[in-house]
Amino acid sequence: MSQTPPSETRLRLRAVLNAQFAVILAVCLVAAAVGGGLVYTTYVDPGTETREETVSSLTVETAYNHSAEVTEPNSVFETGTVLDDRNTYFTRVAPVLDVDVETSYAADAASDVEVSFESVLVVRNVGSEGGTVYWDERETLTTETVSGVAPGETATASFALNSSEVDATAGEIESELGASPGETETFVTTDVTVEGTINGEPTSYARTIEMTLDHGGDTYSVSEPGVQSDTTDQTQTVTVERSYGPLRSAGGPLLLLVGLVGAGVLAYARREADFALTPTEREYLSYRDDRSEFAEWITAIRLPESVHERPEAEASSLRDLVDFAIDNDTGVVEDPATNAYHAVTDEFVYTYTPPALAAENAVDDEAFGGDAATGTAGDGAVDSDEATGGSTSADDESE
Repeated sequence: MSQTPPSETRLRLRAVLNAQFAVILAVCLVAAAVGGGLVYTTYVDPGTETREETVSSLTVETAYNHSAEVTEPNSVFETGTVLDDRNTYFTRVAPVLDVDVETSYAADAASDVEVSFESVLVVRNVGSEGGTVYWDERETLTTETVSGVAPGETATASFALNSSEVDATAGEIESELGASPGETETFVTTDVTVEGTINGEPTSYARTIEMTLDHGGDTYSVSEPGVQSDTTDQTQTVTVERSYGPLRSAGGPLLLLVGLVGAGVLAYARREADFALTPTEREYLSYRDDRSEFAEWITAIRLPESVHERPEAEASSLRDLVDFAIDNDTGVVEDPATNAYHAVTDEFVYTYTPPALAAENAVDDEAFGGDAATGTAGDGAVDSDEATGGSTSADDESE
């Protein structure tokens, strides 16, 4: 049963800690300092920041509601029937369009709020290219102010449009001018104003909405935009305690802990154990480096005793032995019987003996996969005649 070989990883770790102890300790201390700073600024004194917060808002909604009462007898609608919110009305039986402009607002608090309306009928002739206005006729339909409007209440201004009269007015203007170079259009514009103390501050809101009338002879169509809504947020600057995300909240304590534990472990290990390698341990690591680098030049073969009857020369390192073997066109043999490395020539056997640290532990036969016992060469292997430098005759004499 073979013993456990020396821990190469542990030796290399000691070598690194010995050479870089001050640097590693400094890194741990810096990590602890940074982690401590993060912990302090996150949990002890996070500081403050200013931000804009919405303290209240004002929402104003305005819409047209329209209808037409049937005033002429007909076989479809009874007289007095109110046709409302239609796209198209009949000019002959319901020529008058009744329009309500309704405005309401939502706010947390309000006082002395006035809602003003001004609706104007515009009839004009506009060119199709460039939007040139050839003529226009304006008529104020209503000017109204509703006072004391509370949040959620609806202020209303009403007016009426006689579609036949509007159409006749446009026709008279075109007849007087003697020409109609563009397209005649009819629409109503309404300016809406909301003023008062809203959410504790003097507030003034204004908006213009528009409704279009399209005369088609026996019918007229109404096109309105629906409910128009505007929201205005009222903000204030507030100072709040700064908050941080989970990465910093967890990372700061973790970094502090890792830094302190790392520094403590290093200091304790330095006091209890010497990181410095002995000459034998350094020689062993150098040997392991050479063994890994030149593995393809080394073959495990059990050499006959006659080989060792030749004069023997000692190599100071495995690297020197491999260099010699390459220069002399021979192979390097790792002999399981001696745990040494040999380069065999006709006259001499050149030997490198691993450091005592490696020799103290036997190599398990399984490491050779049976090749050492049979003398079979793998990749880069040297056959038995080449390994012995052609010493067949010497073997015969030995027999």
